[in-house]
Amino acid sequence: MSDKDVNCTGVVRYIKINRFLSFTLILNLSVYTCLFIFAQKPSLIFPVALGWIVLLGYAIISEVILKIVNNSALYSEKICSSIFNLNITLTSLFLLLITFISGNKEYLFLCIIPIFQAIMEKKSHFSGIILGAGAASIVAAEINNWFSFYYLPANQAPVTSKLLAFLTVLGVLSSLGFTLAKTINFTRGKADYLHNIATTDALTGLLNRREFNLRISEEFARAKRHKSPLSLALFDIDFFKKINDTHGHNAGDAILKELGSLISSNTRTCDIAARYGGEEFALILPETSQSKAYELMDRLRHLVETEIFNKTSRPVKATISVGVAQLDLTDAAPLDFCERADKALYKAKEGGRNRVERAPFGVPKITPSASSKIRAL
Repeated sequence: MSDKDVNCTGVVRYIKINRFLSFTLILNLSVYTCLFIFAQKPSLIFPVALGWIVLLGYAIISEVILKIVNNSALYSEKICSSIFNLNITLTSLFLLLITFISGNKEYLFLCIIPIFQAIMEKKSHFSGIILGAGAASIVAAEINNWFSFYYLPANQAPVTSKLLAFLTVLGVLSSLGFTLAKTINFTRGKADYLHNIATTDALTGLLNRREFNLRISEEFARAKRHKSPLSLALFDIDFFKKINDTHGHNAGDAILKELGSLISSNTRTCDIAARYGGEEFALILPETSQSKAYELMDRLRHLVETEIFNKTSRPVKATISVGVAQLDLTDAAPLDFCERADKALYKAKEGGRNRVERAPFGVPKITPSASSKIRAL
């Protein structure tokens, strides 16, 4: 959908906002009607009646528009865009008419509603049209002394009219502010939700591989820059294929999910846990030496060994094999770091599984020129 297209859900939301606008103006016209009946001001009959006609026409058209938008058979982005434009135009025209019929220039401030709606849907040209039309109309009315016309309700009951205009504008703008706050919170929540989907593995609740790659690059650069210790643990579930074949894939998924919870609840807040792929997991351990990382992972290995997974269905026991590496001078890139941890993981599997293996520290590569200098010494 392009920027110029309008989501029909947004059109529905804006028309519902306009219902509140119509309701507040009904209260205004009701007050003027009471003045006509009880205060015996016969001169109010024409502007009040005209105001009711305009308001009723606007309300009917708005409801018809709402029914069209809610009709899925008529749904299309083009129709929604056209309906949005129509709604903005009608609301602006309605507010201008009410302003001139009542004589309350303050009602013109309510035009911020269609302006706000146009801006929210990236139709800024409508904002300019509304502002220009409103300004031109007021200037023309002032030139012709329209607002000085005696029979206007604002001139028949000036105190009441000013109070009504103030309360109406304040109420509608407060409602608009509340709606804006809800929209911002909804948008923020949606953004957080989308970010969570993009970065989190749905089954385990841990970070996914894409986010792991980003975080390991960040931690790698930070550790190199500050010369601080950084450890990485790669581990996977032993004989996971056999578990799936024996107990079914639902049991395998249950183990992965419960293992994700076990990792989350038994690691530090600064540690970065991720599902590396399939039954393989990764744990980035900032500010941690290899010996400390080994202790942490051995505790986790023991917890997994004693845990009973999939208790509610078919209880299953599982173990993990772990490879732990600490960043050193030979790691020129995060990939080198991961490869060293991966080799330690394979060593743990070759050594009988259900164990933790340390990756050996590498030896810096010596260039021919450097080796000749060493021999010279």
